[in-house]
Amino acid sequence: MNDEEFERLTTLYLEGVLDDNELEMLGQELDRSPARVRQFNDVRVLTGLIHEHGQNTGELEFPIAEPRSVASRGWMKSKWLFLAAQGCLAASILLAISFLPSLFSPSPVATLISGENASWESSLPTATGSDLVPGLLDLKTGIATIQFRSGVEVTLQGPASLELMTPMRGRMLAGKARIDVPDSGIGFVMETPNGYAVDHGTEFSVSVDPSANRSKFKVIEGEISVYVASTGENARLTGVGKAVTVESDLLVKGKSVEAELGPDPGPKVLIVGTGGREGSAIRNDRREYLQPKYLTVNRLFNRAWDRRSFFAFDLSDVDLDKAESVSLRLNLVPFPYGFFSSLPELNQYAVYGLTNQAKADWQNDSSWEDSPSPDDGVFVGMFEVPRSQQQGSFAICNDKLLQFLVEHGETEATFVVVRENLPIKPNDVPCHAFAGLPHPEANGPQLELSLREGDPRASENASKMLDAPLID
Repeated sequence: MNDEEFERLTTLYLEGVLDDNELEMLGQELDRSPARVRQFNDVRVLTGLIHEHGQNTGELEFPIAEPRSVASRGWMKSKWLFLAAQGCLAASILLAISFLPSLFSPSPVATLISGENASWESSLPTATGSDLVPGLLDLKTGIATIQFRSGVEVTLQGPASLELMTPMRGRMLAGKARIDVPDSGIGFVMETPNGYAVDHGTEFSVSVDPSANRSKFKVIEGEISVYVASTGENARLTGVGKAVTVESDLLVKGKSVEAELGPDPGPKVLIVGTGGREGSAIRNDRREYLQPKYLTVNRLFNRAWDRRSFFAFDLSDVDLDKAESVSLRLNLVPFPYGFFSSLPELNQYAVYGLTNQAKADWQNDSSWEDSPSPDDGVFVGMFEVPRSQQQGSFAICNDKLLQFLVEHGETEATFVVVRENLPIKPNDVPCHAFAGLPHPEANGPQLELSLREGDPRASENASKMLDAPLID
């Protein structure tokens, strides 16, 4: 059957005036060719839309076919209707394209209901109360709770990455999340890069370490099923604390978070504080400008106001031969004076370990001359502080630091911190301040030692670190 004959029969069918023989011919053609079926359906849908549009607006009106006995006139009208439908198809396509953004914009699948000290890197809105369409939320710090439209609440602990998919589906790409599923959300699926959990009415947690290709699932209350994405291997977990780990493409059953926190023959971390043995010095010895809660460091064009800080750790009962690594950590805190725009964008700080035993008996309130200086020690490391940052933790961890402790830390190890580069403006130059022991919100200087076989003080949770509150 040629195209013209098929168009004629299709149009007559839509007008309801086919006789039995013509209906049989049209049916055979549709049975023979899937392409004819698609063509037939396109014309049928478009004809319905054209008539509906005409009824709604009065802008388009098409003639109604006369009885079948007036064959020639009925065919002319039918032919015109078919051609009009084809012309309308092109116009409809153009119209649809112009409305694509509104017609196909995704619907929200969740709402951001809370954020606590949250900082984000996300193309989705991050203001509390924002509706969220499918996409990626990347929480850098803090805690945030997202409520899916199904009622499921997912609480992220930064850093964490969550992909929103549907009201009943999400994907944790990194970090930790706690998932609370009400009755309306039973069947909710939380995916990870190598597995997924299906909820059966519960509260559970997910922890994802993408670098190790590891996903951990733990029941807080209720029941879940956990699957390996690549193989389908699965386990059903019922009861508080039941947990499994998907490692690469394997399901490791019965491996709970609590078990991982049990006895471990590996290295232990010992954190040692200064116990208050710390101080700062100013070159012109104007000590009234120094406050114990700040360990201030500065280097200026007017050298009389240069500052440096120093502190010591008692290591008399630490077996440094068991030390595998060590970090020296300082906590930056806001300093209220001066304009940080006077500083370079990056400020370099050098740390020296004291080797001059003549300065080993320094006092917290030592003068500039009597306090330890870089000339009294060896360089052990450097770190940089952006001028835009006035809070945070900075650390050095290298072989030089460990070697210094092994060689000079038999009883006490003293360190000196100085700034290496000058400001870019001469006036109103602030200090960078690191927390001293009396600081109300941050820890003072700390040594973090990783010890083989567990140093006895490690099991005591490093009593010397308890001199000040912890920063989370």
